[in-house]
Amino acid sequence: MVLKFAANLNFLFTEARTISERICLAHKAGFRAVEIPYPRSEETAVVKAKQETGIQVSLLNIALGSNELQLGATSIPGAEQQFQEHLNETIQLAKQLQCNKIHLMSGLVGKHSREEHLKTYIENLKYAANLLAQENMVGVIEPINKYSVHSYFMNCYDLAVSVLDEVKSDNLKMLMDVFHRQLIRGDLANGFTELSKYIGHIQIAQVPHRHEPDQEGELDYRYVFKLIERLGYADYIGCEYKPKTNTTDGLKWLTKYSLHL
Repeated sequence: MVLKFAANLNFLFTEARTISERICLAHKAGFRAVEIPYPRSEETAVVKAKQETGIQVSLLNIALGSNELQLGATSIPGAEQQFQEHLNETIQLAKQLQCNKIHLMSGLVGKHSREEHLKTYIENLKYAANLLAQENMVGVIEPINKYSVHSYFMNCYDLAVSVLDEVKSDNLKMLMDVFHRQLIRGDLANGFTELSKYIGHIQIAQVPHRHEPDQEGELDYRYVFKLIERLGYADYIGCEYKPKTNTTDGLKWLTKYSLHL
């Protein structure tokens, strides 16, 4: 199986200020796909850059709010209307970008109990799954480790599985970020095996410093890439890492592992 890689533009090509400029740099570097945050205030430029380069947008983060909603509203009690507005807005842009996968960010635990967050989260995901099914799109939820984002609601793989089992939709999957998985739980080999039916997207970075896969760290990426191949995952793998020097020089890891963009 040939692995395919997408540039995550929250982390790569930040030499350019705008998302549209980063799309052009990713295309110039040889990437065939990118992952992007919701490009607030530059939606038209991003659509134009996608059309001009022909690059694929493999993942689009849901539109975000401000203050307590800056990391998502999916689990935030009292913000259901904002979540629905953000989701609808994101779906409309995804259609323009021909992107069929949206990252539904949970948001932070604040003044409400985790039980209240969970109830809101499940109801919002049911709403999202129904809407995404109508558009032939998939939403993904991502467990994020406490060291990177303290108080992020979706911070547990068991929780993610229980939520997906309750929502019961083919249009809702798990985002398996290898970096977060290692910091939350480790046990990658069994994780890929046990979670295979839930995984809808994969992202990579070395642990603990979140640099390129070939940098010194806890993970042997030769083995990790074999795990992904064994999984049979055929979609794009997001390169969501912080370049140790700059993006272009950091891409040498592909040659080291006999991989290609």
